[in-house]
Amino acid sequence: MIVNDSGKNKRLAIILAIVLAILQIGFVPNVALLGGRANLALVLVACVCLGGSVKMAPVVGFASGAFYDLAGSGPIGLMALILTIVGFGLAAMGRSRVADDLVASITLFIPVTLLVNVVYGIIILIVGQSSSLVDALFFRALPGSVLDVLAFFIVAVILSRSSAPASGFGKGKSSRRGARFSTKGL
Repeated sequence: MIVNDSGKNKRLAIILAIVLAILQIGFVPNVALLGGRANLALVLVACVCLGGSVKMAPVVGFASGAFYDLAGSGPIGLMALILTIVGFGLAAMGRSRVADDLVASITLFIPVTLLVNVVYGIIILIVGQSSSLVDALFFRALPGSVLDVLAFFIVAVILSRSSAPASGFGKGKSSRRGARFSTKGL
């Protein structure tokens, strides 16, 4: 039985957003594959919006995209628009959370990240921030997608491990004594 604890989910989403924001600013600019860099805002949107609220998904997508736009050098508002649409789409699918179904989440994330990075690459080509189609797609979008999938896999594994329910009998507060229930008051 899966119990949806919204308070725990909100705390986990806030912690995940803070950690990924710090990594996006401090770590991602130093790690590149060809010319592509990871988009941890997309990873956050996928983790929060898969199995999440359809009402909150556009807010999460917009905030994550705006952060990505302000932290990077791309057109302001482009990633905010893309991630708003992606967040709503992922939440509207009605899929299970990332922590509940790891393989299906990764399988769904791969085409999503390819689509987001290709659309972003084509638009930055049109705007003039990329020199050629080869640069936009093969040196930025595809390597960026590989790094996104790797980052999503790491985050998804951590989420699935951290939200796994404690199994077994006697996991309560008094499990040190070997019994969960006490006959003290009888």
